[in-house]
Parts: sequence; structure tokens; C-alpha cells
Amino acid sequence: MKRVLAWAFGILALALIATIVFVELRNRSGVHKAEAEFAAYEPSPIGDFGATQTLSILPLIDWHTSGPELRGEMGVSYLIETDEHRILFDVGQNTMQESPSPLELNMKELGVALDTVDTVFISHNHFDHVGGRQRQKDRTFSVGLEQVPLPSVRAFVPIPMTYPGLSPVHAGEPTRVGEGVASTGTIPRQLVFGWIDEQALVVHVADRGAVLIVGCGHQTIPKLLERYDEVFSAPLYGIVGGLHFPVPEGRLKLLGLNVQRTLASGTGMFSPITMGEVEEQMDQLRARNLGLIGVGGHDSSDDVIAMFDEAFGDAYRHVRVGERILVGPPE
Repeated sequence: MKRVLAWAFGILALALIATIVFVELRNRSGVHKAEAEFAAYEPSPIGDFGATQTLSILPLIDWHTSGPELRGEMGVSYLIETDEHRILFDVGQNTMQESPSPLELNMKELGVALDTVDTVFISHNHFDHVGGRQRQKDRTFSVGLEQVPLPSVRAFVPIPMTYPGLSPVHAGEPTRVGEGVASTGTIPRQLVFGWIDEQALVVHVADRGAVLIVGCGHQTIPKLLERYDEVFSAPLYGIVGGLHFPVPEGRLKLLGLNVQRTLASGTGMFSPITMGEVEEQMDQLRARNLGLIGVGGHDSSDDVIAMFDEAFGDAYRHVRVGERILVGPPE
């Protein structure tokens, strides 16, 4: 009996090692492919795409909240308001698949009516941004448990996606979304748990510059900045959203594994992002002399958020559900 158990244990151990080796080799191949694709791609610059006098970013879903009456979760949804547009940026996770969802509850509490939204912008097809794992699998999105009609709404998505009654625009290339609003186009990234294409939203505020609004930051800060410089001519004024700095610990853990750091950062399971890399990317942002920066807690640790708060001083804004971030004309 002991010999049988020893053989069974040995076989399981070998199977586990083989799986890890396979996943790591596949990941390394994907990393090289993503790097090559990004290096070879030459995006077309977007010329004058207009400007807005004011920008409001209202977090509807994120890890931290501004009050106990609001629901937080490991997901992202922001209401982006400009002079002409009301944009729903991502739709959270709805972790427990509730009805109403945390997003719907927060929208009601904050007085945000879905029928006032004219645009939906999905940063990338991960479950915590599209309304759950089934939505990710089906390549669609949902504000709540059921997909409600969204008449007269435009949707801009990072990969071909569907939604009942809509014809979502695949914004793989840099794309004008509206007056003073555009997409960076997608940037590829190989993560341990799979390939992802992620776009960010650019809002040009008159007499200020452009604000980058980011879902998860899987693109990485260096590549986001490079893409921005290639496509847009306005000075970069700020960056707000998920920048994916789960150091030293992420929010998602599975069987003791730091999932956000181990499987969704760095270049592999054995080379996750380090605090040194976080500091290097902070230095890149600091060199831009930004007037606004906010780091979402859904995929960045409290340690890193505190570092950004200290490093950027008056330019830093907390990303908390219900706490509006405003950018207007210079005083």
C-alpha cells in the first residue's frame, strides 16, 4: 500500500512539474510575441480630436469606497463625464453574481442613471471589468446579472465583443471616441494565465492636457507612455486608474498564492513585478511633471498607493468609490 501511495504521489508530482514547465514555456513564448508585436506596430497619430473644458471621473466600482453605504469589490467601473459625453468605463465584476449588482447599487446610491450614459468603454476582457467570468468567456459585458437594453449607446471594446442590440466598435487601433475623447488602441500583453489586449481612454482637457484613464494597466506604464507619445500631441496632464502594482501583495489569493502578482505581473511565475520596478515606473511618471495621478486599489497594494500619495503630493487623488475626481480650466 505504501509503495502504491508513493508511486501515486510521484506521478502527481511529475504531472505538476510538467504542467508548470509547460505553462512557463508557453508564457515565455507569448511574452516574446507580445514584445515583438508592440515593437513592430506603428500606430497612426490622431490629430486634433477636440477638447473638453471639464472632466469628471467618478469611481463606481473599485476596492476602496468613500463611505459604508457604497459597495467595493476587486473590479473597476468609472463614470467619465466631459462637456458632451457620459461614458461608463468598465462594469466591475459582480463577484457574487448578485441582483442588483454592486455596480447597480452604487449607481443608485450616487444618483447615476444608466439611461444618461451615451458610451460604454471596455478596457479589456477580464472578469473584473466585464461583469463576471461568464461574461468574459462569452466576450460580452453586463452592468448587472441580466443584460439590460442600452438604446442609443455606443460601445468601444478591445477585442471583437457582442451585446444584445448593439454593434460594439473594436478599437484595436487608436480611435476617436468623441469630442476630446479617444482610445489609445490596444497594447498586447502575455500573462501567465493568458494573452490580453488592453486599451486606455484619453481625455483632452483644454488648457490642461490629456488625462489617461486606465483599467488594469496590464500594458505597463512604459508602453502606455510610449503609445501616448506616438499617437497624441497634447501634453500629458495626468493618469488615473488601475496601474497593476500588486506589491508586496495583491488583492486576489487562491490557496495561498498571490494571484495578481504571480500570474498577472512581470514576465512569468518566477519573475513577477518587484518593488524596484514599481519605483522605476514611478520615476518615469514623476519625470512627466504630472498635474494629476490616482492609483486604483483593485490591483495595486495599499503600500504602493501610500508611496504614490507621498511622492506626488498635491497632484495625487485617491481612487475611491463615490469620490469624484475633477479637472477643469486653470484658475
